[in-house]
Amino acid sequence: MSQASAPAAPSTAELMGTVAMFCRGYVQDFAEASTSLDLTSTQAKALALLGEPTAMGELADRLSCDASNATLLVDRLERRGLVERHADRADRRVKKVVATAEGNKVAAQVRERMQATIAALDALGPEDRRTLHDLLDRLCSVLQGN
Repeated sequence: MSQASAPAAPSTAELMGTVAMFCRGYVQDFAEASTSLDLTSTQAKALALLGEPTAMGELADRLSCDASNATLLVDRLERRGLVERHADRADRRVKKVVATAEGNKVAAQVRERMQATIAALDALGPEDRRTLHDLLDRLCSVLQGN
């Protein structure tokens, strides 16, 4: 009796296609959750990044936009009471932005409303979740040049 050979590993192109398909679903789920709270996806992403005081320039970099766009975005969030600006203690010329308690609450609501993503991840058992986390962590490290 011959043993069945293991299925061939997916090609890089197949893996990229699968990752892209997941990312499209995630982005769509994130956009729908953001819209349900009267936020753009970029505003919701900014709130998620602003759990700690963050310099405006760093926020612009993390959102992949220029400083003027980040300023307009923060202006809108500030008018809604979702973020606050403070002068940096070490350099008063630098403005730091941080989510308010309400901003943190809204960011949590965005995550909670991502039902398609939550359902997909909840369908994984503990071992698969650990494996997925470890693999994604490794991929992120490579993509970030670490």
